[in-house]
Amino acid sequence: MRMSLIFLLMLFPLDGFPANWKKVAENDIGNYYVDFESIKNQNGIIYYTDLVDFVEPFNGEYSAINRYAVDCDNENQKWLSLTTFSKNMGKGEVNKKSNKNEIIFPKSNTIYFFIIKNVCNYRQQ
Repeated sequence: MRMSLIFLLMLFPLDGFPANWKKVAENDIGNYYVDFESIKNQNGIIYYTDLVDFVEPFNGEYSAINRYAVDCDNENQKWLSLTTFSKNMGKGEVNKKSNKNEIIFPKSNTIYFFIIKNVCNYRQQ
């Protein structure tokens, strides 16, 4: 029984976040990643998770994982949650967790506009 439990724990990441990050963009703030395998479509709303790996840490925060719900028709997204970390790539200690619940209308020619376009196109394939 104990060996089975250890084996099962090894199969699943303990932090509960996606593990297959694919780099999709970069700017002066950092590198942006999306796990396309974790994208879900529920009743026309696309849910995805991104990771921002900061070039320079912000107050001891080296990376952040965000969860979004995207309305592809209206080109907006709801920022559902934010978790920041003490190390790069969503590793280390959790510095902060919050439920944002904000609607965002990314402007064209921004990284988040590019990301939601890619996420929406990916789910239509």
